[in-house]
Amino acid sequence: MKIVHLSDTHLGYSNFDKVNDLGVNFREQDFYDAFERVVSQILEIKPSIVIHSGDFFHRPSPSNRAMTFALEQLKKISNNNIPFVVIAGNHSTPKTIYTSPILKAFKTIENVFPIFNQEYEWVEFGDVVIHGLPHINDFLVQQQEIGKIKIIPEKRNILMLHTSLGKSFLMEEYGEQIFPSNTSELLKQFDYVALGHWHNFQKVSTLDNAWYSGSTERMSDTEINCEKGFCVLDIQKNEKIIPQFINIETRNWYKLEIKDCYNKLSEEILDEINCFITNHEIKDSIFNLIFQDIKTEQAFELSNAMLKDLFKGVFNLSIKRKTYQVKDFFAQIETGAFDKLKDILASFIRTKSLNQQETDALIDKANYYFHQLD
Repeated sequence: MKIVHLSDTHLGYSNFDKVNDLGVNFREQDFYDAFERVVSQILEIKPSIVIHSGDFFHRPSPSNRAMTFALEQLKKISNNNIPFVVIAGNHSTPKTIYTSPILKAFKTIENVFPIFNQEYEWVEFGDVVIHGLPHINDFLVQQQEIGKIKIIPEKRNILMLHTSLGKSFLMEEYGEQIFPSNTSELLKQFDYVALGHWHNFQKVSTLDNAWYSGSTERMSDTEINCEKGFCVLDIQKNEKIIPQFINIETRNWYKLEIKDCYNKLSEEILDEINCFITNHEIKDSIFNLIFQDIKTEQAFELSNAMLKDLFKGVFNLSIKRKTYQVKDFFAQIETGAFDKLKDILASFIRTKSLNQQETDALIDKANYYFHQLD
């Protein structure tokens, strides 16, 4: 028996305010494309079960387009008689009683088993039992529902959770929760713990049986060096379950951080940028360019217009400049080395990359104006 484990498809997510010829946000379409690639591979693998551990949609009230696309893809899986079990994550769980749980709509599709009502449920498929604990807003209710979780003897038991197993898996999102630390003995009883919420494929170091499958597309630059995709579980009797990660094609996202800019000539910085561009396929990519400790005159030389010309063809270019502070200069001020404002200014001018003639001219001009104030 094979089981496909995926998570955090975030259908309906959008960013960068750029739309394609059909009027669809490009990043929104990226997430649809990623999910469709996963579904295509599911139909090739023909697993016995597919499990989705939360955040199927990016919002508890997705758009008509996101909902229509989701139903079309789930019908493909259903028509191949492959059961699909999905739990609600923090993004798709309503925050108030006035919003109906969107996953309830999936109950109308044959072979789809949504677990969304902020309570523990389980579904049995022959020798395998899929347990699901969806995201629960109320911590006390969550504790009560955790108390109901029980493995079924003589079966292979898989538990689905959408949560952070420890602070290192927090995403800094509204409504996310850390799973209670006193539950490790409960989790160890399961053959496999299928985790959602953390966006990178990763094993939980404190447990031998718990894995995050990661998201199917990137949502931030913290995911740049991580492949996106899903897991395949090979279920053999009495054998330990170790997931095989299958990566899918996604939009490239790069980050180039140039450090100690103040110690480099602008030409050297440009050489560093051009070297990166030469060695990477940047066309249609998202690119984050960061200048650390850059001097003001360097920032003018490396203008946005120049950089955008260098990065022609990228989907989106984000430029951040963290300005260099003349630390030694300010340290001298703090120790009282100067007692006149004109001397402070003269010292500051000498720290800039100017030739002697320009330095003397600026200092003379500053001294002229200070003399006018005497």
